[in-house]
Amino acid sequence: MEQRKADDIFELQSRVETPLATSLSDTKAAAETSRIPPMSVTPPGCLTFIRQKGKKARYQPEKQTRLKNSLLVGVGFLELANAGDFAANVWNEIPVPIYAIVLMSIGAPLALGMIYFAVKDAILSRRNLRGLSAERRYLQAQRPRYEQDEQTARSLDCLLDVNFREMGTEMVDRIGMDICMGFGAFAVGVGTYMAIGGANPDVFEASNLLSGYIGNAPCALYGLCNLLWSAFVWRRARRHNTAGRKEISETQVERMLKIRISNVQFHSALNGITGAVAGAASLITATMWYGYVALAPCIVVSVVANYIWRHRIGYDRLFVGQVVSFDKDALVAELVHIDSCRQRLTKPPTEPLSELLSDPTSTACVVEFITNNKLFEDFCIRVLKDAELSAALVGTPGETVTLTSESLAAIDNAELKGRLLKVAQAFIVEDAPKCFGYQERSVLEMLGCYMCLPAIGEGKA
Repeated sequence: MEQRKADDIFELQSRVETPLATSLSDTKAAAETSRIPPMSVTPPGCLTFIRQKGKKARYQPEKQTRLKNSLLVGVGFLELANAGDFAANVWNEIPVPIYAIVLMSIGAPLALGMIYFAVKDAILSRRNLRGLSAERRYLQAQRPRYEQDEQTARSLDCLLDVNFREMGTEMVDRIGMDICMGFGAFAVGVGTYMAIGGANPDVFEASNLLSGYIGNAPCALYGLCNLLWSAFVWRRARRHNTAGRKEISETQVERMLKIRISNVQFHSALNGITGAVAGAASLITATMWYGYVALAPCIVVSVVANYIWRHRIGYDRLFVGQVVSFDKDALVAELVHIDSCRQRLTKPPTEPLSELLSDPTSTACVVEFITNNKLFEDFCIRVLKDAELSAALVGTPGETVTLTSESLAAIDNAELKGRLLKVAQAFIVEDAPKCFGYQERSVLEMLGCYMCLPAIGEGKA
């Protein structure tokens, strides 16, 4: 069942050597000689969607077929929960001053409000982790079958290496953070509320514990674990950089790899150091007010690190469903193709699609481009958001809707065809650049992993 979850990330590589302005028949001919077979047991242009409860004409894929860059913006503010007990710790006295009560009344709900983002992000991360776990089990089960096929074995090792880093990120940088910081936010929020009624000795003692070491200890523990993981990611990126300098001769790809490695190393250093400092500062705040002086810049840096991850490092990619063999040249060619498409869409000419498609007015040509470049799921979601168009395509909306590239390309109704073509062209111009950006990041990740593996023949030496 898990094998049906996704297409492999490398299906695009088959098109990298095809000139962008060639005819559709030339594209197909080139693909037959250079493309890597799809790694999914399901057709790349066939998806089933289910309707979300309580939302008309809102559909989502029946199963999550890909890793998603779903980190929430609000997670960047989780460190702010540590400062919610500012008034409770600074004015830890009886009777509690009125101005301190006012500040506590603000800080406590602020800390408790952060729990929402922690829980929601943990749910989103768990979905990613389930898909990655299924993918890893599949790859590990396939690995022994290719002991004699060194090229395929190296490809599988590369995929497993990428999977390991992605699982680590989901477990440490997301779920681990959400649990520790979420619990800390809960304890700090409750403790701050209790501090308002600190005249009661028992309440006073419980408040000090909750808003003190109990509430802040999980943050410090997470800071230590995060520091170790960030150091691993930073060193791993350094190895990718070293391997890239030795093996990459394509200037354009070398530039892309350097930019990504620089972003990864900067983010891991920023994230690791900030987490450690914030953890230590949160413990200090339990007894000394000047811990908040160190905590304040950490809150700002956490927001910046969150932005960097979402916009420069994180990516969507399809889960692996079948095994194929690939090499460094295929990955480099794929990056050249992705960058070419992305650049043409980022800085479009007078006719945005004229250089990408042989016939931008042909529904079949446009749909084929979308399908071949792994944009079909995003395109279908956009089509289904158009109530009139989706109703015309699938009739009366049901609980499930299945769309195929063949059925979309074969539409002969002039009005419906024109509407679909308009939506498809808008999708390519507006949404495809982001999708190609995700593909670029994921393939660069794989390229770095592939280059760091032992070369074919070295493993048996």
